[in-house]
Amino acid sequence: VTIATLGNALDFGDLSQVRSQAASCASSTRGLAAGGYSHPTYVNTIDYVTISSTGNAFDFGNLTEGRIYPAGLSNQTRGVFNGGGNPVEGKTIDYITISSLGNASGFGELVIEQYGAGACSSSTRGVILGGRVSPGVYTNVIDYITIDSTGDALDFGDLTTNRGYNSACSSSTRGVLAGGGEVPTLTNIIEYITIASTGNSIDFGDATIAR
Repeated sequence: VTIATLGNALDFGDLSQVRSQAASCASSTRGLAAGGYSHPTYVNTIDYVTISSTGNAFDFGNLTEGRIYPAGLSNQTRGVFNGGGNPVEGKTIDYITISSLGNASGFGELVIEQYGAGACSSSTRGVILGGRVSPGVYTNVIDYITIDSTGDALDFGDLTTNRGYNSACSSSTRGVLAGGGEVPTLTNIIEYITIASTGNSIDFGDATIAR
């Protein structure tokens, strides 16, 4: 899609393999997809595309381990993939340098084992919001990292509700989290954080439907 206009999406190309439950991140020039599931394999593949062109993805390298539902975030130089399962929920944080090619390196660990979290970032800080901690059980924990360093994540605060499989986005200052859950228990709650601070999330409003 061209973000500045309205209209339907157009075909860009294909990933290097069919898979679901991958994470994504980007700089202003390059987009990446990492991990996921391709039956019966927990995938460690990282693919990349040049955003301004179209065409199939190319191989970038590999995560330190194959896993599903990691939470991806980035600034202009570094991409970070947080948590994920293979199949059990995990704490692993990996990072890559977006402008180069190569395998991911270990960054540290999350506060708790989880997958299916939302994630967002400013140019300096990444925030990981919620996630699944065991079948049918979710967390309200918010973690944060300093993207250009390495080390374990720190506690940021709590969401207003426990939830996973949610979606997050951000500006340079504010992160917004929407939706989440598993059928039949879905939520339409939207909440927000100020990325540069720490503290609990605040209610933003509601999505048009629970999903």
